[in-house]
Amino acid sequence: MRIIAKKTLVDYGTIYADSRASVLDWYLLMKRCSAANLAELRQTFPTADLVGQGNKQTCFNIKGNHYRLIVQIIYKAQIVYINEFLTHADYTKKYCGGR
Repeated sequence: MRIIAKKTLVDYGTIYADSRASVLDWYLLMKRCSAANLAELRQTFPTADLVGQGNKQTCFNIKGNHYRLIVQIIYKAQIVYINEFLTHADYTKKYCGGR
């Protein structure tokens, strides 16, 4: 898949230095991935889940569930748009109503 934009991931890895290796691992796996849908994506990323308004974004656990990477995937075009990188606590506040 084509990832838009790698620089955003590098920036997140700089801001959250302890996540850098995990972000790179995710990037390399996603770049080689050619999933056609969520079910196929979960063969590579078993914890990937749909989130957001209308479940149009995909959430990935990064660094053993310490962080969440939120992306939009256009499977037909094989493009991944990076939307957000959140700590687990910030993700819970935003997507789970603080639970």
